[in-house]
Amino acid sequence: MCDFLVHRTHLYKPRLSSILCLSHHQHSSSPNHLLAVLRSDHSIELWNSHDSFTLERTIQPRNASHSPELIIWLDKYLITAGLDGQLIAYDPITFEILTSCHAAGGAIWSIAKHEATRRIAVGTETGHVNVYQLDEDASQFSLAMSVCKQAARIVSLAWHTNDDDFLVAGSINRIYICSTRQKRTIQQINVGKLSSTSNRRGQKDTIIWCLAVTDDYTVFSGDSSGRTCVWDAVYGTLIRSFQTHRADVLCMALSSDEQTLFCSGVDSVIVRIELVSPKSTVTTASTTLPTTDSTKQWIKTISIHSHSHDVRSLALIPSRFASLRNKEHNLSNKLMLISGGLDARLLVHDIVRDNSKPPVLWRKCFNFTQHRNKIHQKGNYFLFTYRDYIELWSIGKEGGMNENGEDILERAPKNLVQIKTTHQARIDTVAMAIKKTKTDEQVTIAMGDTIGLHVYVVQGLDPQSQLSVIPIKTYSDEQNMDQSFSSIKNILQLRFQSSSLFALNSRSQLYCFSLTPYKLNRIISCLPSTLHFEVSSKYIATADRYGHVTIYLNSTYHILAQLPQETYQCTAMSFANDRLACAYADRSIIEYDIQQNEYSDWTRKYLKRMPLQWFSERSPIINLFYDTKEKLFVIDSTYLSIIERGKKMPGTYTKIFNNTNQTNSPIHVCKQFKYLLHVTLLSSTQLFVVELLPSIVEQCLPPALKRKRFGT
Repeated sequence: MCDFLVHRTHLYKPRLSSILCLSHHQHSSSPNHLLAVLRSDHSIELWNSHDSFTLERTIQPRNASHSPELIIWLDKYLITAGLDGQLIAYDPITFEILTSCHAAGGAIWSIAKHEATRRIAVGTETGHVNVYQLDEDASQFSLAMSVCKQAARIVSLAWHTNDDDFLVAGSINRIYICSTRQKRTIQQINVGKLSSTSNRRGQKDTIIWCLAVTDDYTVFSGDSSGRTCVWDAVYGTLIRSFQTHRADVLCMALSSDEQTLFCSGVDSVIVRIELVSPKSTVTTASTTLPTTDSTKQWIKTISIHSHSHDVRSLALIPSRFASLRNKEHNLSNKLMLISGGLDARLLVHDIVRDNSKPPVLWRKCFNFTQHRNKIHQKGNYFLFTYRDYIELWSIGKEGGMNENGEDILERAPKNLVQIKTTHQARIDTVAMAIKKTKTDEQVTIAMGDTIGLHVYVVQGLDPQSQLSVIPIKTYSDEQNMDQSFSSIKNILQLRFQSSSLFALNSRSQLYCFSLTPYKLNRIISCLPSTLHFEVSSKYIATADRYGHVTIYLNSTYHILAQLPQETYQCTAMSFANDRLACAYADRSIIEYDIQQNEYSDWTRKYLKRMPLQWFSERSPIINLFYDTKEKLFVIDSTYLSIIERGKKMPGTYTKIFNNTNQTNSPIHVCKQFKYLLHVTLLSSTQLFVVELLPSIVEQCLPPALKRKRFGT
């Protein structure tokens, strides 16, 4: 393995957004395993829990007034609600807005669903509990009924899974049991106020932040005093009360068998509460036999200390290892607990139902490590993408070493220009290309935001010239009619190749433009749910959510080949002459020979026999590319790996990530970067690396609730 001169930069500092709400969708008739994550900047992320929690796409709010705070799946439709009072339903394939309505009663504080009747209940600022019906084709929301009207806002809701007449609402100091058929409150549970020395009156209101209900009409509540209470909803009596937290309990999740409850909140501790059977003994003349009492009790068992800040939402899903089995009911003994909050990361724990083993932290998911189209590098320039602006930088120049043997820069990286969006539009994706002239270099930037597609030409990059940014607003369509670039909306990915621009939108349409002049050559209709593509001078490859990879001819735009469908989706692709390398969500890598229309010999002999430790790494591959020396660079958020073609793979149980002597191995792993965001080749001996240090991530987080540590 040769040595590289690394241009290592820490200039990229994305803005971290906390997690507000989680909602998982897994239907028996649908292959989707999508986890919807709503963040504090009102963007929605779609993570595929089946494919090792791969971030598929991000849905940005289309206007500044849209501010969702709650998210839920109803059948196959994604529903959002928020303090703006809007209910919005999204298309299950393109995730464009299908319909919306303004809820009666003002701001929406809580939401619950009933799958069988396709109804949604919302709790509002004015104390209304309204039930809305979603049509079969999701064309509109209709107000079915207003169940009850209370004096204070409704901050939490829970709907019985089978009994659509049983709806529980949480407010301030009270829990209301509502009947949707009688359209009134049939039971009122007084939680009571707490004694407080800071309050002049000596009492403090108790806010019911979260609720859950079981099939036997047992209600769980988490409140602002840090208590988790178990109630008998039929008689309105308290069964058990646990002081599970030192501050507000903000969220809870109930398992499908209703034997386990997880709750968490401001103090960031996740507490497990279980339904167990107390054991007693029966003494006979010869022996003592254990028996089980028919009366079960809820007890507090374990605590998980994985988060550093407030936990805002919890979700329990079947284990990813059991989700591959096509069964109507999951009989596995494992669950996955997903949590998120102010520390801006998703944590996934492996949970055993019978509590025979402690929880294991299976994965930490950061969104910035899986953004494929936020950073670009071409020539001596690189591009950083932020929420509503982009920055064009020049790469620094190495100046040798000083007297102490330290590397010095002859020219430091320089921020050349910043381009902001109009009307505070959010940026979805960007791309850049460089055109060299006799006297100057021009950088062409394509940017897709919530308004549409925009193209800019940056001139005067020479230090002696005056820098200018020229917007290109129109192009010629196939009928030679002028059209606006901004009319192309919902862009997922952009790519430049030679003198062409390619743009993929959410409707799986691939626009192919020529740049001299700006003209639309063709619109390719790809497979539904196409997520990203790769392009070379001869070929175009597209990949969808379901493991399909399709290859098109770049000159005629006709389908040339379709790779065998894989179980997991493709996360990265790269061309090298007539070869296509693909990396999948399970970290498997294949190389396809396009001319022979089959897997290459390297794939069949070596890539299918990678060591097991390669697959044990849980971070998906975000990028891969070839160099001119028959080496394949593979990048994930933790490791930079180089695989040499033509060499025999090490043994099945070889420790490639822990091996210090990698001279004779075809797999070379570099572990000195974290977190890796972008890697490209500047030349045969130089690498450009962008990383985000964990210390920078911690500095971006708000202060956490102070914990008393032992010895402090």
